[in-house]
Amino acid sequence: MPASATESRVPPMQELAPGVYAIIGENAEAAPENHGAVGNQGVLIGDDGVILIDTGTSARYAAEQLDALKRLTPKPVVLAINTHQSPAFVFGNGTLALQGVPILAHRDVADLIRQRCERCLKKLNEVLGAQEMAGTTVTVPDRLIEGAMVITVAGRQLDIVYFGHTSSPGSIGIIDRASGVLFAGGLVSIGRIPDVKDARIDNWLDALDKLKARKPRLLVPGEGPVSAPSQVDDLAGYLRALQSSVIGVYKGGAGLGEAAKLSRLPQFERWPLYDPLHNKNVEQLYLQLEREALQ
Repeated sequence: MPASATESRVPPMQELAPGVYAIIGENAEAAPENHGAVGNQGVLIGDDGVILIDTGTSARYAAEQLDALKRLTPKPVVLAINTHQSPAFVFGNGTLALQGVPILAHRDVADLIRQRCERCLKKLNEVLGAQEMAGTTVTVPDRLIEGAMVITVAGRQLDIVYFGHTSSPGSIGIIDRASGVLFAGGLVSIGRIPDVKDARIDNWLDALDKLKARKPRLLVPGEGPVSAPSQVDDLAGYLRALQSSVIGVYKGGAGLGEAAKLSRLPQFERWPLYDPLHNKNVEQLYLQLEREALQ
């Protein structure tokens, strides 16, 4: 599927260090006008190959991305990594797999892709259209890991950071040692409301502290702009405020129907996705508290 001569689905690559690039998606919900390109990706060019961090929203997106990489370097993609299961990050897997590229992920992420992504693909077809999603398949990663480790790929040494069940099961980050750039995947979003449906917030907050302690030079979040590591404090501030508000509402005896209204966070209302996501986050945490009370 050749790239369009007039319009690219793939945002421009930002060079962060020699051989290190970030592709920054739109800080919005997936929609036809942005082709579903709402997640960030990383590109690492090594001695004899390229490592791709996350694979995008569709087969067409991944094909255009490979075309863009060929204009950047003649070196082949030798590894793709799924940092987490979110649809904007994994639906290019099939295109990479057809070219024989191994796809690495935590075992829990592979399980989630297997369990959920047929439904996710159906929804993306409804949102973006069948033409946009043509050729896209659910492709489960084939190189599975269980936790944190150090790997060397194409001469680049990478720290895979993992802190257990945090923003979601199996979420990992990638630190390129040579440049000090952290590709944080689902562990970090910057300047937007995160989706907490799979989160364990206390573990997530602890992970954010540990990421800062690694002192990366730059941080590429899963969503939002390339940032200084200190900006994870804004995400932590939202998570703490959300948790505190919902716990207060729940302990105060308010029902689920009242929880969203009583848990407004005006200080975050200007963040993208506040309207579609914040109320859902409140409901998720409220229901989690109910389940914990029954155990």
